[in-house]
Amino acid sequence: MTAAPQTIPSSAAADVPPLAVDSLTVRFGGVTALEDVSFCVDPGTVHAVIGPNGAGKSTCFNVISGVYRASSGRVRLGDRDITGIRPHKLVGLGIGRAFQNLALSPHSTVLDNVMLGRHARTRGGFLAAGLRLPWTAREQRRHRDRSVEICEFLGIGDAVDTPVGELPYGDAKRADIARALATEPSVLMLDEPAAGMNAVETAVIGQTIHDVRRALGISVLLVEHDMSLVMGIADRVTVLDFGSVVADGPPDEVRADPAVISAYLGADEDESDSGPPGPHAPGGDSR
Repeated sequence: MTAAPQTIPSSAAADVPPLAVDSLTVRFGGVTALEDVSFCVDPGTVHAVIGPNGAGKSTCFNVISGVYRASSGRVRLGDRDITGIRPHKLVGLGIGRAFQNLALSPHSTVLDNVMLGRHARTRGGFLAAGLRLPWTAREQRRHRDRSVEICEFLGIGDAVDTPVGELPYGDAKRADIARALATEPSVLMLDEPAAGMNAVETAVIGQTIHDVRRALGISVLLVEHDMSLVMGIADRVTVLDFGSVVADGPPDEVRADPAVISAYLGADEDESDSGPPGPHAPGGDSR
C-alpha cells in the first residue's frame, strides 16, 4: 500500500446538497422493518447510522440507495425527491455506494474495477467506441487518468494493475471505495467499511474516510458496527432500534444517551448505570 497524498487531483464536489430521510417506513409483509425514520445528512459531514442487531440499519441504507422500496416516507437529495429511483440512476444524481461484501470482479485489475465507476460519466456509447472515434479515445484516457488519481489518493496506486482477488482485504475494501468515488458522488455511502478488519486496518480505513471528506468536501453516510471508528470520525450519529430512531446527535451526546445504552445493553433505561456502549458494542446486519 502506498501513502495517500494530501490532496486529490481534479475537481471536488461543489454545492453538496443535504440528504434528508423523511418519515421513512418499510414493511415486508407483516413485518415493519422501519417506522417513521427521519434524519438529515448535512453537506460535507460524516453521518453514521448505528444500532444493535435487527435495528433496521441495512434496510434504511438499501432504501436510500434504491435497492428497497419504501412503504411510505421520502428520501430527498437537496430539493429532489429520489425515493424509489433505481441504483444505476442514483449514480448519475450523485449517490455513490461501497458495499459490505465487495462488489468487485476478483479476476479483473483494480483499475478495471474502478473504471466501471466512470460509466455514468461516459458520453460515448457502444457504437462510438466500436468506431474508435478520436474523441472516445480521449475520453477513455481522461477516465483512466482520473481512476488512477483516485487509487493513488486512497493509497493503492501501486496496485492498479493487480487483480482484486490478489489484494489484502484492506486494500480490496479501498478499491471498492475507489470505484464508488469514481462516480464523482456528492454523497458517498459506505456499508460497514471496517467489517472483517483488525484494529490496524480499521484505523487506516477511518483515516481514509476522513481524508476523503476533507479533500472532496462531500458527505459520507455510513453504517458501521465498530464504535471506536464511529465515535472517531462521525460528526453526527443516528441510532436505530427495532426500526425506529432512538437517538440522533453528536457522537458524545449519543454515546451517553440512556436510550442508546438500553438498546445496546438490553437494560431498562432507569436501571442502566454501566455507562455508554464500549468501543466494540455488538451489532450486525439487519433488515
